[in-house]
Amino acid sequence: MTTVLFVHGTGVREPGFTGTLELVREGLRPLRPEVAVTPCYWGESAGSALRSNGASVPGYGSGRGLPGAGGPGAEADGLDEDVEFWGLLYLDPLLELRLLTSESAARTELAPGAVSPGEALSSAAQSLAGDARLRELLDAAGIGEDFPAAVAAVLTSPDCRQFLRSPAASTEADALARAFTAEAVRRRAERPGAAPVFDGTARDEAVARIVALLPGDPSDGAGTHRGPVTRRVKRLAGRLALGLASAQVVKRRSALTDAAHPAAGDVLLYLSRGGAIREVVAEAVRAAEPPVVLLAHSLGGIASLDLLVLRALPEVELLVTVGSQAPFLYELGALPSLEHGASLPGHVPPWLNVYDRRDLLSYVGAGVFPDRVRDVALDSRQPFPLSHSAYWSNPELYRLLAEELP
Repeated sequence: MTTVLFVHGTGVREPGFTGTLELVREGLRPLRPEVAVTPCYWGESAGSALRSNGASVPGYGSGRGLPGAGGPGAEADGLDEDVEFWGLLYLDPLLELRLLTSESAARTELAPGAVSPGEALSSAAQSLAGDARLRELLDAAGIGEDFPAAVAAVLTSPDCRQFLRSPAASTEADALARAFTAEAVRRRAERPGAAPVFDGTARDEAVARIVALLPGDPSDGAGTHRGPVTRRVKRLAGRLALGLASAQVVKRRSALTDAAHPAAGDVLLYLSRGGAIREVVAEAVRAAEPPVVLLAHSLGGIASLDLLVLRALPEVELLVTVGSQAPFLYELGALPSLEHGASLPGHVPPWLNVYDRRDLLSYVGAGVFPDRVRDVALDSRQPFPLSHSAYWSNPELYRLLAEELP
């Protein structure tokens, strides 16, 4: 009697493993009722875990950072809000100008011959690059090279021209300073090359210097968004970022760690010390009635291939990897059992590799293991990441298996 040994992937724990195992059994039963589908559950005994109960995670279990350790509990809420607002401005440097314009009243009439606040701001802004102290601060913030182009881009944008014509231009010069600075950061971050290093303190000092050089009153919260209109704008922008901002992520770090560490932890654990996972698979093979087929998902496919490379297991007649990264790791030179350029040993059984082009964690093997692996594409019609686990509800997988199983 053929035994299909189901080897799960990264991050899988109960009750998820048993649920998927039942899907595989139900999918094969009508087509190959004589085949036994048996479990190979390594997640509990050999998978990753927080073995010190999260002692390495700041504020684990409390939802807060450690007091005095630089976590969120050490910062005032206002400073957290400023950091989050900067995050929005990096994505859309003109956001604040646009919102301030919509919050302002109608355009104010000027006396004949008077220069509008917007015109004065625009004129002064074009001279900012000549200030030596500002150049020092911009260089320290990592954006000196991109700042002149950023100023020109902001001043010529339709959103900024509307802002300069609005009453907000007379009271919110610091918003224009932030727009210049955020645009410079955006430009620097998008340039190819080494990852940029941005200094938030120098950035805030640069904004304060810009405000001091622009016409208007620089005393009303230049670096920290404290103007009366800007406070309302910031509250609106904060609602836009709800659930996405980094402060929310920091506050929910315990829950996010619990959700993410099994998957990421299993990968890291396997690549550093994967012997225990491979041994669980080997023991399951020894206990199964031959001929054995290893049906292995994701990281389970990597462990199964490694096991078969490192050890001859004649009872295994077929390896089926589903949504696996084994070919990719081999090409990177990161497959634990086999260096790039080395051939698969002759004792490795026939290998069927199933992938879905929408599954960004699935890879093809024929290009790196010529004549030793057959790639089969399935389409579960699911977007990523759902496509990575949708194989088990795809009838095409079971029709394929029914034809290929010994």
